[in-house]
Amino acid sequence: MIYLVIITAITVSLDSFLCGLSLSIGNGKKFSLVAIVTLTVFVMCIATNYAAYFLEHYLSEKTASLGGIILIGIGLFNLLKKEDEHKEKSDKSFIVQCMLAGFAVGLDGAIANFSLALMGMNSFCVPVIIAITHGVMIGLSVTISKTSLLKKVGKYKFVAPILLILLGLYKLLGLFL
Repeated sequence: MIYLVIITAITVSLDSFLCGLSLSIGNGKKFSLVAIVTLTVFVMCIATNYAAYFLEHYLSEKTASLGGIILIGIGLFNLLKKEDEHKEKSDKSFIVQCMLAGFAVGLDGAIANFSLALMGMNSFCVPVIIAITHGVMIGLSVTISKTSLLKKVGKYKFVAPILLILLGLYKLLGLFL
């Protein structure tokens, strides 16, 4: 059964890789990105784990695709924001973006956790595994964003928001398939 949990966790955390890559290109706050998104996913998984019996009839796999709207919103915000923001406002904005991104990419993890909880999987082990795989994927994307090629790409300020918008559109496809 642990293989099922690990494969599910890897599958639902793949979008975290692209999201983390997009948020880390041209941004120096790499550790906070990984920590905030991972913690957000963990809290969401714990919450759905304990609410599984109450929400059984309301959540579906289609709900996870609604995270696409959040990712599109973050991408549009980053695409349209002005460069002359103050540093303090920029730091707060980055933390909010990380939390929203964590919520958006964590929706599918929470839904997967929900279904695994209904199957009787361990109530603490599953959220930990799902959160760790999200953190590992984001950590990998942060590491890749430090390569010279992506540092050059990061100079073009529109690339990272476009990646988030495309990921959001991809997640929205789940509503129609």
